[in-house]
Order: sequence, then C-alpha cells, then structure tokens
Amino acid sequence: MAGIRFSDKSRKLFLQLIKFGIAGLPSFLVAIPLNWFLVEKILLVKPVAYLITLFFQVTVNFILLKIFVFKSETQENVVKLYFEFLWGIAFFRLLDWSLYTLLVQNTKIYYLIIQIGNVVIFSLAKFFYSKKIMER
Repeated sequence: MAGIRFSDKSRKLFLQLIKFGIAGLPSFLVAIPLNWFLVEKILLVKPVAYLITLFFQVTVNFILLKIFVFKSETQENVVKLYFEFLWGIAFFRLLDWSLYTLLVQNTKIYYLIIQIGNVVIFSLAKFFYSKKIMER
C-alpha cells in the first residue's frame, strides 16, 4: 500500500503548521501559570487576567513566529508588521476572550480548562492569518 504523497506546497504548509504549534508552545506554557497567578494571587477578575495573558501571548508569539516560522525575505519595518499582526490577531483574541468570559461566568467549567480549550478552537484561524501577514 502506497503512502500518502504530499505536494511540495502541502508539505511546506504542514511543516509551517507544526512549527507554528511549536513556536506557540513557550507562550502557552507561560500563559497558564500567568493567568492562574493573576487570578489566584493578584486577585484580578478572570476576564481582566485573561486579557493581560492574551496580550502577553500575542507579543511573544509574534517574536517567535517571525524568527522561526515565517522567515521573510522582505525588510519590512518590524514595528509596523507587529502592529498589523496585533490588530488582526486582536479580532481572534476578542472572540477567544468573549468565549472565555461567557463560559467562565455562565458555567462551572474550571477557567484554566476553558483557556486550554480556546487554544484548540482558535489555532487554525490564527495560523492562516499569521501566514498571510508574515509572508507578504
């Protein structure tokens, strides 16, 4: 039985998706304890703590994606690119934050479980948006 054959374009996309997940791992691993710390130790309300956590994640992810995943030949201004990335990702993060807040306030699901679930829900959309911005 022959294995699945991928085109070069599909192979590149698959490898970028894997790298995207790996590049997002450090900020994700810090985001869980950061959110917990802000809620449990600083006593911030969960939606505010999560908003701070999301901003942290977006910034770290931009840096790691720019360095390891979407290497560009262009010398576009990194600060300009960051803000374009930030504004676009803000849309997905607003959806993420809204779903998190809705579930935290209206269910008995543990808030960190909701945070992890949202990563799964929004990852692909963020990948394709990031790819579009970073590979121009």
